[in-house]
Amino acid sequence: MTGKQQSKRKHPRIPYTGKVDLIFANQVMTECAAQNLSLVGIWVMGTHHPAMGTLCDIEFHDAAPAANRPLRLKGEITRADNKGMALMFTNNNLRNYTELETLIEENGGDIDCVDL
Repeated sequence: MTGKQQSKRKHPRIPYTGKVDLIFANQVMTECAAQNLSLVGIWVMGTHHPAMGTLCDIEFHDAAPAANRPLRLKGEITRADNKGMALMFTNNNLRNYTELETLIEENGGDIDCVDL
């Protein structure tokens, strides 16, 4: 993606190489490698993925807030190709959103530059 395409995004992505678990109704995919992250979604690498529109929980193990539990967000597959899948965060509460902001800032993102 070029810098020009990135600058047009409402929610800029940051490089993110953490591991996430994807918990679907009938399948759990553990230790999935992420590639980038934004306030509205995440790109997860890999070729095995459910259909677009499928809902799941996304668990970030490297983001342990004060409660010392993994950050868990709701998500939906919005795009997939032979390299991975895009998941949009859905139905999340304010606490989860705040923890996501912290995770992005800890990984070099600048929340103040994001146009909400």
